[in-house]
Amino acid sequence: MSIVEANISELKNKCTTILENAGLNTEDANIVVDTLLDAEMRGVHSHGLMRLKYYVQRIENGLINLDPNVKVIKENGALLLIDGDNGLGQVVANKVLDLCMAHSEKHGVTAATVRNSNHFGTCGYYTRKAASEGFYSMVQSNAGPTMAPWGGKDPMLGTNPLSISFPASDYDDFTLDIAVSATAKGKIRSYERENKKIPLGWAQDKDGFDTTDPTKAIEGTILPMGGHKGYGLAIAVDALCGGLNLGNFSYETESVTKTTKNAGTGHFFLTMKIDDLIPVNEFENHIGNWFHKMKASSKKDGVDEILIPGEIENRLMKGNEVRISVQEETLNEIEELHLA
Repeated sequence: MSIVEANISELKNKCTTILENAGLNTEDANIVVDTLLDAEMRGVHSHGLMRLKYYVQRIENGLINLDPNVKVIKENGALLLIDGDNGLGQVVANKVLDLCMAHSEKHGVTAATVRNSNHFGTCGYYTRKAASEGFYSMVQSNAGPTMAPWGGKDPMLGTNPLSISFPASDYDDFTLDIAVSATAKGKIRSYERENKKIPLGWAQDKDGFDTTDPTKAIEGTILPMGGHKGYGLAIAVDALCGGLNLGNFSYETESVTKTTKNAGTGHFFLTMKIDDLIPVNEFENHIGNWFHKMKASSKKDGVDEILIPGEIENRLMKGNEVRISVQEETLNEIEELHLA
């Protein structure tokens, strides 16, 4: 599948209209589209506009609450238990993040576990937003079952992504945004669209054998990052996103690409107000100086530059302010949805 260039403003208008026609109010439609375009502009196509059709399908099948009452079920100091009322994940997550940052103004730190939500795009979208407001933040989510337990074949765990961000002088931020699996399922779908083989070590087929065929990988299970280490991290994420709120574990949730039941996705948010410990500008300078030293350290042969996590994506973002490269199939899907 070929890659084509597209105008960001035109894409935004079309995608917003698609979601408004599906029933979202303009504010919520803009939030969703902003997260998808943010991913595209940072080169994370697996969590970008290719997700739009799945959101629309789930809305049309009555599996999304378009007017959710996102509410705090229990509050104990800096701890919050929140119900997303089956709203679109981006709508729920934005409200929860704003609530956590406001709550941290009083407590210095806030930890919130969220149940009954949906796919919310990339975790990094939310942690970067918090970093820009002077917070050290972490966001996690469980996801539809795509990963087997270490040594197993059945999908019991999600890719269970997590992100950590904090501000740094001379850098937009530090952002580590990863799945605890060897890759994200959306990335395998991107390879399938482009008719490309996936790297060995990403996934196994339904019989438990390693595969480079993306279609067999989707039918099978994704392998954990770092073997048993990623498996353990996936469980830890699920404990915060599905255990601490008595919600769903990954194996009980539904993937965004399916349309048979409510997703029941869970999230976890942590926001720490840096200013409550030390002045945020001093923190940023301290971190920035450290990063400069790392980038100036000796490089291995063949390495042009030592990079800070999130640096590549931030550079891509700045270079994609007017036009972006998008998979042609994704653009065709958007056109079809826009004309429907």
